[in-house]
Amino acid sequence: MKAAHVKGLLFVLAGFATLATPCCYGQSDAFPDQFDSPNAQPLPQPKTKEGDAAKTGKVRFDGQVTLPYSLRCAGRRLLPGHYMISLRSDGKTGWATLNQKGQSFEIAGAVRPPADPHERNTLLVECFGKAHRLSAIRVKEMELVLGSDPQVGHTSDGKPRRTEKLLLTRTSSEK
Repeated sequence: MKAAHVKGLLFVLAGFATLATPCCYGQSDAFPDQFDSPNAQPLPQPKTKEGDAAKTGKVRFDGQVTLPYSLRCAGRRLLPGHYMISLRSDGKTGWATLNQKGQSFEIAGAVRPPADPHERNTLLVECFGKAHRLSAIRVKEMELVLGSDPQVGHTSDGKPRRTEKLLLTRTSSEK
């Protein structure tokens, strides 16, 4: 009888422990943004020259490039060699000044945002058989698209038109 009494007592205690255990549920707010925060100011962002240039549209870039072959640009023939390039823009129109051995000339073009801001600074050269034409200058802040040169518009030997990229390195100390 004592065994039955102990079993019954254990059974009652187990049931009581099960039923008497408090249930806990995590609290959640249905509308977590309904209360105004006293410090709802946006976090300050670091200022960069590229960010400032993108906002104002004004860009300045100085660099250098080596042309392995002659090419046409804005009706002029550029001989192979080392060139210093200076780009500037007001946001809509851009100008590139090319300088080689004391001779310089300026070309204008349309400015558009870069396709990929992480891409390297390059000159885009369209190749039509043996003829080459400078079509655009890409830098991190912008892309300067130059007008077409009618003298190089068509390939006479039926070869497909291709685009080459020539590396443009920054020479100015500010980035």
